[in-house]
Amino acid sequence: MLSKAVDTVSESQFEQVISSSEPTSHGVPASVSAVTGLMAAVGVAACGGGDDSATARSGADALTPPSEVAFSNSAEVVRLLAQGGFGGNRAEVERVRALGSATAWIDEQLAMPRSQGHMAWFRAQGWDPAVGLAPGGSGLDYTVWRAFISNPDQLRQRMVYALSQILVVSFAGLDGARIGWLLAYYVDVLDRHAFGNFRDLLEDVTLSPAMGQYLTMRGSQKADANGRRPDENYAREIMQLFTIGLVDLNADGTPKLVNGAPVDSYNEADVSGLSRVFTGWDYSTVDAGGAGRFVKPLVNTASLHESGPKTFLGLTIPANTSAINSLRRALDHLFNHPNVGPFIGKQLIQRFVSSNPSPGYVGRVAAAFNNNGAGVRGDLKAVLRAILTDSEARDTSAALADAHGGRLREPVLRFLSWAKACNVGSASGQWRLGDLSDPARRLGQSPFHSSSVFNFYRPGYVPPNTSIAAAGKVAPEFQITTESSVAGYLNFMQSAIADEDGLLGSDVKADYTTWLSLAGNPAALAAEANLVLAADQISASRVALIRNAIAAMPSATAANRRSRVHAAVFLTLAAPECLVAK
Repeated sequence: MLSKAVDTVSESQFEQVISSSEPTSHGVPASVSAVTGLMAAVGVAACGGGDDSATARSGADALTPPSEVAFSNSAEVVRLLAQGGFGGNRAEVERVRALGSATAWIDEQLAMPRSQGHMAWFRAQGWDPAVGLAPGGSGLDYTVWRAFISNPDQLRQRMVYALSQILVVSFAGLDGARIGWLLAYYVDVLDRHAFGNFRDLLEDVTLSPAMGQYLTMRGSQKADANGRRPDENYAREIMQLFTIGLVDLNADGTPKLVNGAPVDSYNEADVSGLSRVFTGWDYSTVDAGGAGRFVKPLVNTASLHESGPKTFLGLTIPANTSAINSLRRALDHLFNHPNVGPFIGKQLIQRFVSSNPSPGYVGRVAAAFNNNGAGVRGDLKAVLRAILTDSEARDTSAALADAHGGRLREPVLRFLSWAKACNVGSASGQWRLGDLSDPARRLGQSPFHSSSVFNFYRPGYVPPNTSIAAAGKVAPEFQITTESSVAGYLNFMQSAIADEDGLLGSDVKADYTTWLSLAGNPAALAAEANLVLAADQISASRVALIRNAIAAMPSATAANRRSRVHAAVFLTLAAPECLVAK
C-alpha cells in the first residue's frame, strides 16, 4: 500500500543516496541515479513489496463532516494548501493559519473573484483572434503555468486542473494552428464554472469548439440514404467519462449488483440514440473564415440536425424538437441520473485528497452534489466543501495511520508544490514554460497534454500483480510512474531547483531569499523544507539525514549557502513521505 511504500524505503537507503554522492556546484547530489533508485523503491514497495496488512478505518463511514475544522499547527495548513491548491510558501502558510480554520480558508477561496482569464491574457500578449495573431500551442502552456503558479484563487485553479482530468481535452487530437485559441477558450470554460453548477459546465463543455473537435462531435450530421450515420464518439464519452460511468452505482459509489454482477449503465442503443442529439453542430458562422470561430460556442444548422425522435436511457425526445432544446433535454437527463453524484464525486476526491476514499466519504460528497442544503443539485461549491472538510480529508492522524490513504503525487503537483514553496515567478509576466511532458528530460506530465480522453491515468488503475490489486485498491498515478519518468523528473527538478537564471531559458525562476536566512542552520533549514514541502510528514530520522548532509556542505560564501538551500529542497522532494501525499 502507499504507506507501506514509505515505510519500506529505509533510512539506510536514504542515507546511501545522500552519502554516495558528492554535491555538485549547485549543491544537489551529483548521482541522480541514486535518488532515482530511492524513488523506484517507493514505486516497487507501493506496487507490491512488503506486508499487505492494513490499519482499519474504524468507524470512518459513520463520521460526518465537521462544521468548523480549526488548525492546531502549521502542518495542517500545509496539508490543506496541498489538497485544495498547489501548496504555499511560509508567508502563505502563516497567513492561512491566522484565519483559524480550514473552513475559513475554503470560504475565502470560494468568495474570491476570478483572476485574469486565459483569452484575456492572450489578448494582453498581443494574440487576438480578431486580428488573426496566433499564440500557437506553446502559448496555452504559458498561460496555464502562469495561472497555476501565480493566481491567488488557488482552489479555483486546482479545480480547473481536476476538471481537466475528467472532462479531458488534449493537445493530442487538436489541429496545430488552432490549438492555442481552442484550448484557451476551453480552459476559460472550466475556470468560469469551477465554482458553478455541473449542469451549466456540462453544456458549455459540450458546445466548446475544442471539445467539438477533440471528440469529433463538430460536423456530425444526421443519417441519410447513402449510409451516413451520426458520429457516436461524443455520445459514448459523455456517458462513460463525463457523467454516469460504465455501471450502475449505489449512492456511495459502489457498483449495484444483480446476481452478484454489476449492471451496465448504458448500451449501444443508448449511444446511437444520444448521438442523434449531437448532429448539425459546427463552428460559429459569425466569423466563418477567421479565427474568431474557435473562441465561440458551436452553433447548429437545422438542415443537418436529426429531426426525428431520439431515445436513450429511458428518455424519448419527440420528433421536431429544436436542436438546442434536444441538447438541453439530453443534458438534463444525464445530469439527473443517480450515478452522476457518486461518479464525479469520487473522481474529484481522488484528484484532491485520496486514491481510495471510503464508500462513506464518497456517499457524503455525492449527497452534497445531489443537494447543497438548499435543494440545488450539482452545486460544485457544495461538492468542494464536502471534499475538503470531510473527516477523511482533515483528520491528519487518521490519514497518516491509514495504509490505504493518500495518493501518489503526480509530477505536475510535485513541480507546483516546489514552485509555490520557493516563490517561483516570471519578472516579465510571460511565463515561457512550455510542454513539460517529456518523460526522459522533463516532468513526464504537463497540463492538457494527456495522450487520450482517458487522462494521463485512469481513476481505476491497479498496478498488476501487486498487493494493491490483492487488496482491491487502486493507485492511478502509478500508471505514469516508470523508470524513465522517475529519472527524467529527478534530472529536471535538479536543474529547476538550482537554476536561478531562469528555467529552460525563460525568466521563470525561484526566489530563495527567505530560505537563505536559514542556510546557516542546517536543522532549521531541514525542518523548514519538511514543513513547507511535506507537511512535517518526513520521519525524524530521515530529516536528520538531510540535516547532516546539509551540515557537511560549506557555508562561507553566498554561493555555498544557496547550494545548501538547493540541497535541502531537492532531498526533501525526493523523500518518500513527500512523494506520497497523506
